[in-house]
Amino acid sequence: MMKFLLPVLSALLLFSCQSAKYGDEFPKGCYPHNLIVAVDAKSMVLKWQKKCKRAISGYNIYISETPLAAKYAGKQLPEHIKPLNFEPFPGDTNPDDGIEVYQAEGLKDGQKYYVTVRILMPDGKESRPTSEIMAVCGGRGEIELSIRYKSNQDGFSFIENSFVRADNEQNDLYYYFKDGEDYIASPHKLNGFLRKNSLQLLPLKGEPSEIKTKIKEIKPNSGSDRLAVAAGNWIRLYTAEGASALVRVLGFSGDGDNRKIRLYYAYLPLKDEMLF
Repeated sequence: MMKFLLPVLSALLLFSCQSAKYGDEFPKGCYPHNLIVAVDAKSMVLKWQKKCKRAISGYNIYISETPLAAKYAGKQLPEHIKPLNFEPFPGDTNPDDGIEVYQAEGLKDGQKYYVTVRILMPDGKESRPTSEIMAVCGGRGEIELSIRYKSNQDGFSFIENSFVRADNEQNDLYYYFKDGEDYIASPHKLNGFLRKNSLQLLPLKGEPSEIKTKIKEIKPNSGSDRLAVAAGNWIRLYTAEGASALVRVLGFSGDGDNRKIRLYYAYLPLKDEMLF
């Protein structure tokens, strides 16, 4: 009877170890906390807090095209699911501030990614993951546009994430000043063969972080092919392909032909979505 029981007990112990949650052997709270993801063109920056006082080997960063949290939260990941980093990320160059920063490059604009981070221990075990964040890469930044046709920086392409001329086929918007008012407009206003984008003035004020939580509450409309704008205005721009951008008017400078407009932009290369 004993000889029969030993294999059964061994099998039960093996099954128990394989199905145990990874976080069970870690001290309470010993995992990365408060993950924040900031996206840009084909890249993202991850920040999280380290609260585990045990010696660790580093971190594994998971940026997946499918969600992992619901199925594997606190559990061992299958071998075919690999972290983005080939070697354990040891932490950034400022270990004393309690915040780790990791920059992920070579990602796809317009792809939904599901992001988590886990601590890797010296024995190869991983902690439970951070909360999973869904993020989409797309250009972010500030630009200054000249009045149409007055410089090489009188238009901007969100797809290319670069300046183009106002009459370039990739241009998404241009700026002009008329009768004492500042305007931004769709390129097809210059030439009917250029891109036909639409612009919607949003009844919102505040910083980008505030706008992100409010934008989904505003119903889209057909918009306009030009808008009179003032400093502080937020505009939702719809591209010809159905993608969108949030644009904020930061201010103006100069007079006459030297007048310029300064804009913040956040581009979302996904059709019919508001995931800024």
